[in-house]
Amino acid sequence: MANKPSRPSTLTADAAEGGRSSAPKLLWLWVALGAVVALLAGFAILSSGDDEELTVGSTVPADGTDTTVSTGGDSGGTGQVAEAWPVTLEGALLPPLGDGDDPAVGTSAPTMSGFAFDGTPVTVDPSKGPVMLVFLAHWCPHCNREIPQLNAWRDVGDMPDDLQVVGVITAVDPNAENYPPSEWIPATEWTWPVIADSPEMDAASGFGVSGFPFAVIIDTDGTVLARWSGEVGQDGIDERVSAALG
Repeated sequence: MANKPSRPSTLTADAAEGGRSSAPKLLWLWVALGAVVALLAGFAILSSGDDEELTVGSTVPADGTDTTVSTGGDSGGTGQVAEAWPVTLEGALLPPLGDGDDPAVGTSAPTMSGFAFDGTPVTVDPSKGPVMLVFLAHWCPHCNREIPQLNAWRDVGDMPDDLQVVGVITAVDPNAENYPPSEWIPATEWTWPVIADSPEMDAASGFGVSGFPFAVIIDTDGTVLARWSGEVGQDGIDERVSAALG
């Protein structure tokens, strides 16, 4: 199964109004004073629970750092850690994945560049080897179950040597569990490069993400070979990658 590509909603509760009383005026005065005190206490509680703000990066390093994604990791960050960064897409965007045949297979994937959480520039470059993009949300239970399966697939040596795996962390919600994702993803033992999606989820939209987790395999010429959504497990990952890369 897969989570839909949207942030979880935050539920709020409305305060109930108290009933009226027919007490004398002096009693009314004490009731009113008590109501004011209660309201002030309520405001204090609400203000202490204000929503966190999503940190968005804007500093672009100009140090000539190599911006090509590789399985060796990334370097050259700005020192500014943010949970979302601008993403640049070029080319036709992919349609959402639905039931039946995938209309994106055999078409050209958009090129994508962005930043890791620390501001390291990251460019997805299939010419250096086929790429598997894995779109993940920190609050998604399916993602949290699938990441160990991806790690196991990596650790047993089933991953093709020339395959580049890139995580795209998207749909960030400061008020959902496992925030911030800049701390969550390393804690999952994810060792591949990551791109932090924009607050508008440009990367997810550009690749037609329809649920989480979501994977896209791109050939060395930029052609989409396969897409899938949801948990498939270690064996399912290996089967899909093998089928896509032939």
